[in-house]
Amino acid sequence: MTLPAPLRRATFPASVVSVLARLQAAGHRSWVVGGAVRDLLLHRPRSTLDFDLATPAEPQQVMALFPRVIPTGVEHGTVTVLTPDKLKVEVTTFRGEGAYTDGRRPTSVTFHTDLDADLARRDFTINAMAFDPLSRELADPFGGQRDLRARLIRAVGEAPARFAEDGLRPLRAVRFSGQLGFRLHPATRDAIRGALPVVGLVSRERMAEELGRLAVSAHVARAFELLATTGLLEVLAPPLATLPPARLRHLGAVAAAIGGHPPDLVLRLTALFHGAPVAEIEPLLSALRFPRRVASEVAALAARHACLREGGAEDPVSPPVVRRWLAGVGPARAPALLALRDAEVAATSAPRRPEAARAARRLRSRVGAALASGAPLETGALALDGRALMALLDCPPGPHVGEGLRALLDLAIDEPELNTAAGLAAPARAWWAARAS
Repeated sequence: MTLPAPLRRATFPASVVSVLARLQAAGHRSWVVGGAVRDLLLHRPRSTLDFDLATPAEPQQVMALFPRVIPTGVEHGTVTVLTPDKLKVEVTTFRGEGAYTDGRRPTSVTFHTDLDADLARRDFTINAMAFDPLSRELADPFGGQRDLRARLIRAVGEAPARFAEDGLRPLRAVRFSGQLGFRLHPATRDAIRGALPVVGLVSRERMAEELGRLAVSAHVARAFELLATTGLLEVLAPPLATLPPARLRHLGAVAAAIGGHPPDLVLRLTALFHGAPVAEIEPLLSALRFPRRVASEVAALAARHACLREGGAEDPVSPPVVRRWLAGVGPARAPALLALRDAEVAATSAPRRPEAARAARRLRSRVGAALASGAPLETGALALDGRALMALLDCPPGPHVGEGLRALLDLAIDEPELNTAAGLAAPARAWWAARAS
């Protein structure tokens, strides 16, 4: 087999090469496997810390060869070698697997020395390749290179069997489609719906990890449509799964229009989830074990995002109304909401897009002017803080202090010139007197 040019030119971390050389010197020819080989062939950047090795040596043999080894998952054949330069290299013994009963892990593993048999248990052909950097030899028994050239994600062997073993694999298939822009092989795609009960057994944390990586992928619209058409969305986010196909395509288009390298996860999730009822967004993301900060911020942005497809709310026009809008959404959220608005414009139909773009530019200009004016938009920007207000009114601490600051902010939003200690004193006393009456 002629070695592909990317592998001829490939260089590997010294720590990886030294581990391979030590194993080979002991009679255990070992290989770089999986995603590292795929990404090298695709010219995709990869962390120097992210190279997995497969070996015919059993875990105890590997541990005997290196002075510092962590038995990461020794019962499944995996140990982590700590190299002198303090890098970690994961080494896994060639293995066969027993029955899968929980939809995620085999009940047993058996160690062997057959590389092809080890690759046969992997998920997709593009991940079932191995490369020996010492001899510069590529092992590709299942046509991974062919599928890379065809931009195709194909299960190793029979897709229904692969998916029945591990419910995470259908999610990975769709995520790879989003990351690489590849199509799913028809048999692989068609096998996903039958595997939905197994997908449901996957932990919420792993679902969130896959969904998060999909959300920030380069081809998020393609991947999101696959989630919908394969039924995976019914498992991940039932409130979205009931939306009409055109609505789902809109959500994907808005997400795709949010750029950045990498794109912001919160913005991408807001784009994908703003079609769900607002009250259900935070509980849904929390149930998927997204961090609380992410779930609450996505829900807050979705509640305030003006979806152009649904008409949205009228944009604030006059300076006081713009300031009140900013105070309501929170000034810190303004850039995110403006970015979502720009993405909405990009996802708007061509006939409506010019006017939508003009409206978005007007809103951005007005918001920029309001932020630059220095007008108070939060109670923390008032000339009187809580201590000063208590001293002015000769009142004790309590909830009424926050209530008074909010009343003063409401006044200063309309009349920013009042925002001095002297200017706020009389309105504060009037508010306190009215409250006491």
